[in-house]
Amino acid sequence: MHSVQSAPPRSPHSPESPATTQVQSFANTFIQRSRPYLSDEQIEALLPKDSQLEAKDTTTRLSACVWIMQVGQNMQFPVRTMATAMILYHRFRLFNRNPFLEHNWMDVAATSLFVACKIEDTLKKSREILAASYNLRHPQAEPINSDNQLLDDGTKRVIGIERMILESSSFDFRYRHAQPLIIKFAKRFNFSKELTQKAWDISIDVYKTLAPLKATPHALALAVLDLAMRLEGEKINIQYEEFEVTRDSVLSIVDDLLDLYTNHRSYTLVGTQYDSNTYLTHRIELNKERQTHGNGHHKHNGNVQDSLNSPPNDVCYNLANGQVTNATDRGTHGTVRFMIDPSRERSERHLLDRHAHDSNGTGASPSNASS
Repeated sequence: MHSVQSAPPRSPHSPESPATTQVQSFANTFIQRSRPYLSDEQIEALLPKDSQLEAKDTTTRLSACVWIMQVGQNMQFPVRTMATAMILYHRFRLFNRNPFLEHNWMDVAATSLFVACKIEDTLKKSREILAASYNLRHPQAEPINSDNQLLDDGTKRVIGIERMILESSSFDFRYRHAQPLIIKFAKRFNFSKELTQKAWDISIDVYKTLAPLKATPHALALAVLDLAMRLEGEKINIQYEEFEVTRDSVLSIVDDLLDLYTNHRSYTLVGTQYDSNTYLTHRIELNKERQTHGNGHHKHNGNVQDSLNSPPNDVCYNLANGQVTNATDRGTHGTVRFMIDPSRERSERHLLDRHAHDSNGTGASPSNASS
């Protein structure tokens, strides 16, 4: 009988190790690194330029957020799941201008909620979400369950949209929300229960704006507390630098909220609780206050230079030839590598640039690789 020799142990630094795998095929390779926070300039570049289209886009976005909240509350989802769903929806609308999907926004909202359930460990089937939506939209009809054949087509659409939503977020599932921080800040500054509840309600409304795409959770929490104090006529001196956030970034979020309450009150929890003149008065006071702090909306994410120099998330570079490719084309004509680690991105960028240089001879520019 022959003895069977076991294979030698694989070195952790072996080229075959997943931790050290390098890019082998450089042709049509695209790298997209996750950027959880965007600047105002990046977002403005992705929004509709026509005023009528922009107004329609805002209305559709708010309708989807209200739908997410209604279905989420009906299914007793935690706030974090609904907040994640709204962020996913906002990012999808920014990076995908598909006329069919813009018209059928409810399918996108349902998919956003479905993906958020996976991210936040609130496991529900897509059919359960669609069934809850159907029952809410048809209260007079006989309620249906998740096995009903009426949901078959909707389930197929959700499956098709799911990957597009994941690509819009660069497969980055690191989501943190403002609500836990609101409770901590409220205890720190001895807020009353009523004021804390007001701030909590405002924190739900802030996810109906684009502020969560621009601001960190602690900046959002401080902003909703600031607005709650303004609306209730209270004032507490907060040293914002102590929490590594600038006063202007907080005021920028407050401005977004006041704009929401001024122009779209019916879509919010807090908007209808005060007269419209109250919001106008606070906006005037806020504008005067911001003049002393400077208007730096793009400073939300705390890293201005990186935000302004980074391409928007729906654009990624073909590092082998220096071209910029739209999100709808790059996956069809090449391989997209989604990354979270900036150092890994720089490492692979260097490999791809070196390969492009070698392919074109000494002194050739990578940008000429495709010629």
